[in-house]
Amino acid sequence: MSGPSGRPVAGIRFGETMTGQLTPGETDPRSGYRNPGAFGAVVRGTIHIEDLGAFLDDPRHEARLSGEVDIPSLGGRFESDSGRFGLFTPTEQARMTHMVYELGVDIDGVRHWFRGHKEIRVAGPWRLWPATTTLLVTLHEGDREGPVVAAGMLRLRLTAFTALLGSLTVTGGVSMWRRWAAAGRFSAFFAGGLISTYLLRRRA
Repeated sequence: MSGPSGRPVAGIRFGETMTGQLTPGETDPRSGYRNPGAFGAVVRGTIHIEDLGAFLDDPRHEARLSGEVDIPSLGGRFESDSGRFGLFTPTEQARMTHMVYELGVDIDGVRHWFRGHKEIRVAGPWRLWPATTTLLVTLHEGDREGPVVAAGMLRLRLTAFTALLGSLTVTGGVSMWRRWAAAGRFSAFFAGGLISTYLLRRRA
């Protein structure tokens, strides 16, 4: 990707895998996760930040998300290239932002919308790991505003977190120096948001 001047623009790409369970008919993610009738689910996503500078300047810090939702009890893996990701996306609550994961998938020929978010809430540092690794999920029929047909939670395991870090790649065909700079900018933004939330006790 190139900027207005024709110069290559640095981007970031990384993958994330989360596992957990959903319950059909539930609308509350926590209740859906605990329900004895829950079915297993895995989401494998790739976040594509095409222009890191624009991503950091965007108040909602949104990027494209592609991947698959793997739900064996519903027939297998459902791929999607029409998703979105948000990092420290503002909410109406003064002390909380969200990490947003959304994917549109077709299940048995019917459009569904997978909506998940992690609650990054101002709290003590002991809350950092569970907050950044727990995805609250609702599965909607139709689009993102459609009726909820299942709910539950997914979690990022420690091994998956390690794999996430290893998958981080700078894109855009930029020089080695600019790749290092881009990786540093993204890491500083991510770490800064967590430090602000869990150590300085103010919303990222």
